[in-house]
Order: sequence, then C-alpha cells, then structure tokens
Amino acid sequence: MTESDLPAVAAFAAGQGRAGEAIAEGALSPLERLRWVLLENPARAADIPLGWCVKDGDAVVGTLLCVPFRVGAGDFACTALMSSKFYVDPRYHGMGIAPMMRFLQAGRRFPLLMTSANALAGEIYRKCGAFQLEGMDHTMLGVARPGPLAEEWVVRRTGRPAAARMLAFPAQLLRRRIRASLADSELVAMRSAEEATTPPLPRPGETLAILRDADYLGWRYFGREGGKDVYRLRVAGEEDRLVVVRLARSGHRSQIRVLDVLDLWPAASPLVAERLVGHLAARYAGRFDVIWLRSQPPEAEAALQRIGFLRHEFPAPLGWCIDRAGMLPTRRSYLMPGEAE
Repeated sequence: MTESDLPAVAAFAAGQGRAGEAIAEGALSPLERLRWVLLENPARAADIPLGWCVKDGDAVVGTLLCVPFRVGAGDFACTALMSSKFYVDPRYHGMGIAPMMRFLQAGRRFPLLMTSANALAGEIYRKCGAFQLEGMDHTMLGVARPGPLAEEWVVRRTGRPAAARMLAFPAQLLRRRIRASLADSELVAMRSAEEATTPPLPRPGETLAILRDADYLGWRYFGREGGKDVYRLRVAGEEDRLVVVRLARSGHRSQIRVLDVLDLWPAASPLVAERLVGHLAARYAGRFDVIWLRSQPPEAEAALQRIGFLRHEFPAPLGWCIDRAGMLPTRRSYLMPGEAE
C-alpha cells in the first residue's frame, strides 16, 4: 500500500463497518482519519509498511492497515505493529490470505497486535502463535438510561427493529443514577500534551503498555481529530491519572449515547475507579446513556460492580499478540486506549 492508494482504501474500508459500531462525535472523514493514523503517527518509520491492499484492476477489494505503536515495560521499549481495518470483499475471500501473510512476516522484526470481534479470527491467530491480551474479553458498563440498551438487546436477538422499540419503550422511562463519591478528588482539564505530561506520566512497570510521551499524546489526543476530552484525575493518597474520554453513538440506529473512556493511565485502583466514574457522571450528566470502561484490574472492576456497574462479556476476546522473535519481556499487558487503532 502506498500513499496514493489511501483514497481508494478509505472509501473501501468506510463501507465495511459493522452495524451498531460506535461513531465518535467530531470524527474525521475516513480519508483524513487514515492519513492521521498512518502518515502522522509519531511511531511511523521508513521501514514500516502502511499496510497492504488487494486489488482487482484499479479497484480496492481488500485492506489491512499496519499501525505502529511504541510499547514498553520497565527499561524495555520497542515498536509494535497493530493490524487494523482487515476487510476483504466476500467475492475475493480467497485472496484475503495475502495481506495477512505479509503482516505475519513482519513479526520477524516486530511484535504484532491484532484486534477482532470474530471468534474464528481469534482461533486463526492462536494457531499462528498468538496469545490473548489481558482485559480484552469484556467491558464494564455504567448504565444511566437502560432504554436504548434494552432496545439494542432485543434487536440483536430478534432482528426486528420496530418491535424492539416497542418492547423497550417501558425501559425508556427509567433512569439510573451512578452513585459514587467525589471526596478528596478533582478532575482537571488538560489543554496540551505538554500540560498533560507535566509532571511526567509514569513509565510502564512490569506490565507491557503504550509509551505515553508528549509526542504520542500530542498526536493521539491533541491532534487533528477532535471530540476527545483529556483530564488529570487527582485523588488524595493516589498518584495522578491521565484520563481521556469521548462521546460516541452506538446501536443499530445510533440510539445509544456512549461516554467512552479511551485511556486511563496508570490503571485504576478501587478508589480511583469509583472517583473517576463519579466525576464523569457529574460532568457529563444528561449527555450519556452508558459509560464504557475496559481493561481495569479485577479489584477496580469489583469496586465498580459494587456501585452498580455491569460486566459485559464480548462474544470473543478482542485483543491478541504474536511475539515470534521473543522480544517482549512479559505477556502481562495493559493495552488501552479503547479504540480499534
């Protein structure tokens, strides 16, 4: 894939999204987002491909993007490659193996990260030597308005949108308050990468994580793609946390207003988890139906369940890693953010 292929790749990939997939407010156009993710990425290097595409003549009929990230644990750091937007037109499925094989060959030099909600894809990854990434098999849901979620639940089980809206109507009248204390804590808005890294964010310890330096934060959260709110959460007796959230729409008719926690660094303690959702529920009151928060330690998720959060299991694990070269010092990981790329 070359830069000149990006318009056709963006157009093809934009038509492959799943029904009900979350759509962020203020998102870039498909082509601009592709340029942002691939060309403006600070981890990009000359020897890292943009990805691969399958063509029939001049028409793009398959894609696999190659998105680099800097990851580390302790004193170790390296570049890892994540596959994204792996789509193949059903008429050309037999050719879809080619971009995947190219991506797997890159595993001779880089650790590989893959995401997929498809159980069959997960089994293919496992047979290629992949191991499952921690915390990627479920998410925690803090429900403020059950109605839109009830409608989605009925649609996915019956396939009847009109009936689902009628059956879910009583739930539309319900409201749930997320009750969490804000004591001895504050949530402070950050306006720049420099502000967010002053004082510096802690490096990963013994768990593999994204390296959140000023270059990464400037690109990821303060760059051209808007719609992301960045905060520093201060809780008495705890180290500060970086918090990034966005408002998005999900569901078969985009009826679910989601407050999506894209990043939380370092991972939450039970006290931090409770204070965080308390602040978010207060600050975004009336603007969301559900809070999404994933990949937190079990004790933090248990604290969330005590204040009414629900654990939602995914049909299949979302995150996988292949480390053919044995570069990574650990298989323990905390690989937010909560976006596909």
